[in-house]
Amino acid sequence: MPDSYYIEPVQAVLRHFVEDFRNIVARDAGTAALMPNLRTATERLLVDPSWIDETFRKPVPGTTATWAVYRSQDPDLCIFTMVVPPMGMTKVHNHLTSGWVGLVQGAQIERKFVRRDDGSRPGYAKVELISEDPIRLGELTPLEHPHHDIHQVVTASAEASVSLHVLCNDLGAVERQTFEPEQDGVTDFISGYTNVGGGSLIGR
Repeated sequence: MPDSYYIEPVQAVLRHFVEDFRNIVARDAGTAALMPNLRTATERLLVDPSWIDETFRKPVPGTTATWAVYRSQDPDLCIFTMVVPPMGMTKVHNHLTSGWVGLVQGAQIERKFVRRDDGSRPGYAKVELISEDPIRLGELTPLEHPHHDIHQVVTASAEASVSLHVLCNDLGAVERQTFEPEQDGVTDFISGYTNVGGGSLIGR
C-alpha cells in the first residue's frame, strides 16, 4: 500500500525510522515497552537533524505552521514539523494519541495541562496548568494519551522554534480540541497541514 505523503527525495534516515517504527509497533503495541522503544528510535532520527531542510523549518507569519513530512496510509504514523513564530505560542490543545516531540531549532517553553472535568458538557472543559518547563535543543518530550496529552508551546527565542513530531495517528486529519483555561472553554477543530491541501487528503 503506498504512503500518503513522503518527503521527495526520501532521506535514508527517515526511511530507516519508518521501518523501525513499524517493527516496534508490531511487537510492542499495548505494552509498557512501546513508548521507551519509540523514544530510542526517535533519538536516532534526531542525531543529525540536518535532513530536515528549510522547506520544513519555514515560519508562516501570524500562525503556527505544520509541515507534513510523512503520513502513513493506515493511518498510524505521522511525522511533521511544527514551526511557531518568534515569541509566538500555540493554543492549548490535545493530540488524542501518543508519541514524541523533539526540538530541532530555537527555544521553547512547554506548558502541560490536565483536564479535570468528565467532558459531558458541550463547550465546557476544566483544564489545569500542572507544569511549565524550558525545552532544550535536541530534547525529546512525550505525549501520552489520555493522561499527558494536553499542552501549549511557547517560542522563547528570537528565531522561530521548530519541533519534530512523531505521533501514532494522522494528527492533521483528526478532530480534536483546543482549550481556553481562563474561560473553561473547549472547541473542536481539525488542524490540517500547511503543505497538504484538499478535502480528500485531510479528514479522510
